[in-house]
This record gives sequence, C-alpha cells and structure tokens, in this order.
Amino acid sequence: MADLDLERITAAALRVADRDGAEGFTMRAVADELGVTSTALYRHVDDKRGLIALLVDAVVTEHALPAPTGDWLEDLWQMARTMRAMSLSHPAVSDLRRGHQIWSTNVLPITERWMNLWNQSGLPLHAALRGAVATSLAITGIVDEELLIRGMQLPEEAALTWVPNARLAFDLDRDEDEDFELVVRSLIEGVHARLQAEADRATA
Repeated sequence: MADLDLERITAAALRVADRDGAEGFTMRAVADELGVTSTALYRHVDDKRGLIALLVDAVVTEHALPAPTGDWLEDLWQMARTMRAMSLSHPAVSDLRRGHQIWSTNVLPITERWMNLWNQSGLPLHAALRGAVATSLAITGIVDEELLIRGMQLPEEAALTWVPNARLAFDLDRDEDEDFELVVRSLIEGVHARLQAEADRATA
C-alpha cells in the first residue's frame, strides 16, 4: 500500500496493543488492523521487536518528561508520576517492552535522568546509584501491582465476614493518585535518609 508509513503502522500497532493486550499482539494482527498483508508490513519493520520499539518510543513521546525544577526530590517525584502515566495509559506496551527487553533511544535517557537526579542528592556515588536502582524497582513494582488490582476480582462477600479489617480495606474509597504520591515520596525520602545515615556513620 503506497501510503503505509511508520507513523500509520505505529498508530495501528498501538490500537492492537490496547485492544488485544500483550498476548494478542502479533505482526499478523497489526497487518490486519492496517488492512495489508504481513509481507507489506515487513517491508517497513524488520520484526516484532522492531515494531515494539516503535510502540515504546510513541508512548514515551506521548508523555514528555517534565522540565527540571532544580529540586532533585521534586524532580524525582515528577518523573515517577510521568512514568506511571506511561504504564497506565498503555499497559500492554510496558509488558511487551519488558518481555522483549527493548532499550530504545527514548528509554535509556529516562534511566539516565533518574540516575542523574539521585546523583544530585548529596549522597556518595555508590549510595546514590544504590538508591536510584532500589527506588526504580520499587516504583515499577507498585505500578505493576496497581495494574493487576484494577483487573482483579474481589473476594466473595461471605469470605470477608470473618476478616473485618480486610473488609474495611476492600471497602476503602481510595484516591489512587494521592496514594501513589504518598508512597513514592515516602519511599524516596526514606531511602535517601537511610543511605545518608549509613554514609555519615562510615565517615564518622
């Protein structure tokens, strides 16, 4: 098809990922979405990994990172919020990126910026890198769990009769955005304080 280009392919691939999830994302499904043959699609994209890389870059571009404020704590929070927005807007893309180990040109700068902000925290280099990796893993886990819970079936009412405190938790009217901010800010501040204390003891 003469008007088939990377922009149109990426848009179709994103529709397939959002609709069918990571399990249903195939080159054939994207070709069908475009109304072309798989052969026509392969003329523009080498393979499935190449197609996923296009998706990842599209999602990163869709959610531009906020401009730095000069306050490393605030900048880390803003980054965490943006990365969560990327995952929640297109969950299948996050699954595909991890499953196929995609490190596109738009992904690595996010990692670099996260590490750089931790290096601005005043911690020794090794401690700053340790804090950066630990908090990144924890925040990724929080977002992944949030996605799982959204699709989870709650326990039967009868099962909650004998666990009154758990029942209160299931009935809680939560603000997911506020809870995410509470946990992430506490996580970053707490990890930094602990690493700073360790560094101070080591130099005392």
